[in-house]
Amino acid sequence: MLRYSLMLSILAVGGAARADVEPGNWEVSVTTSVPGTPGEIGPVVRTRCLSADDARDPSRVLGPGGGCEFTNRRDDGSVYTFAIVCDGQMPMRGVGKVRYGAASMEADLELSGDAGGQSFATRSHVSAHRLGPCKS
Repeated sequence: MLRYSLMLSILAVGGAARADVEPGNWEVSVTTSVPGTPGEIGPVVRTRCLSADDARDPSRVLGPGGGCEFTNRRDDGSVYTFAIVCDGQMPMRGVGKVRYGAASMEADLELSGDAGGQSFATRSHVSAHRLGPCKS
C-alpha cells in the first residue's frame, strides 16, 4: 500500500508542476518489477479523486507520516523529473520521471531501500488518465 500511495504522490507532484493538469477522478495503473526476479507485479488499478489541493501539495496524497521528501525537481512543461527520499518504517530513495498532459500522465520510478534488513530495488511504471469529475 505504501508503494501505491507513493505512486499517487508522484502523480500529484506532476500535477503540481503545471496548473493545466485537471483535478477530478483519475484511474491509476501501477506495474512494478523487481530486478533479478521473473515477471511483474500488477497492474494494480485504482481510482482516486485528485483535488486541486492534492495537486499542489503531494504530502496530502501520502498522508501524515509519509516521510518522503522530493528534491531536484525539474519541469520543462510536459516532463517532470525528481529525486525522492523516504524515511520511516521502510526507508527508500529513488528517481522518477512524469510525462503529463491535462488529462493523462505516465511515470517511471526506480526505488531502492531496506526492508527488515533486506535490500530491495524496484522499477515501477504508472499510467493514469482522468475519468471525469470526482464523485461525491
